[in-house]
Amino acid sequence: MQLEQDWQGFKRSVATYTRIPINIQWESPTKHTPSVCFLPWVGALVAVISAWPLLLSGWSPEFQALLMMLSAVLLTGAFHEDGLMDACDGLVGGWTQEQRLTIMKDSRVGSYGVLAGIFCFAIKWWLLSQWITKSLWQDGLLFVLLGWITVHVAARWLPLGIMTCMNYVSLGQSKAKSMIAEVELRGAVWIALSMAFIVALIGISAWFSILSVLVMAGIACGLYLWRRINGYNGDSLGAVEQIGELLVLFTLLGWQA
Repeated sequence: MQLEQDWQGFKRSVATYTRIPINIQWESPTKHTPSVCFLPWVGALVAVISAWPLLLSGWSPEFQALLMMLSAVLLTGAFHEDGLMDACDGLVGGWTQEQRLTIMKDSRVGSYGVLAGIFCFAIKWWLLSQWITKSLWQDGLLFVLLGWITVHVAARWLPLGIMTCMNYVSLGQSKAKSMIAEVELRGAVWIALSMAFIVALIGISAWFSILSVLVMAGIACGLYLWRRINGYNGDSLGAVEQIGELLVLFTLLGWQA
């Protein structure tokens, strides 16, 4: 029974955070584990599917990295990237908490959002191409894939931490609010299992380095969000996930690029 609830929660998570077509009975009264608890596992799924360019060894690491990133964006519908751009527009461009939240609800993208999207994509592309080059030379194709999975799983721990430690804020009705639920024991187990999964993939030393960096980043992001909007919203969660991807890649590279 519990596993069935977990399976229903995972399917809802895939349907919510990706564009993978899954038939979900959203109005069904069937109990399920909160879908947000499976966010890291959705990241693993996105990473595995988007890693297909690695199979084409005749392509350069730079081109493989570009197509991997593009595939991940298509799979998620630019879910996190959109949050990053909206968050930068609001958090940087607004003068008051109400103004910042209003800007983030605007569907249009401003200059701060465009610049954030360009620089995030460029830095991620460079770091990923370096990771592919380094790992192929030293450890082989499998290690490239393990690193890519690690990036997508571990980066999603950061918004989960923000959600756990801060209050949700919004103006009026919000689609993101329906995706947010309190993490209970059953959900916490699945998040912990995702951490154990990463330990199995890259070893406890690398896992501890990544976790330490993410904890420090989470504290910094949390303090910034608290000062700007006194909490978090859906766009800011997308932003911290993107920050997490960059930090995990940089940590895997030993802070060398």
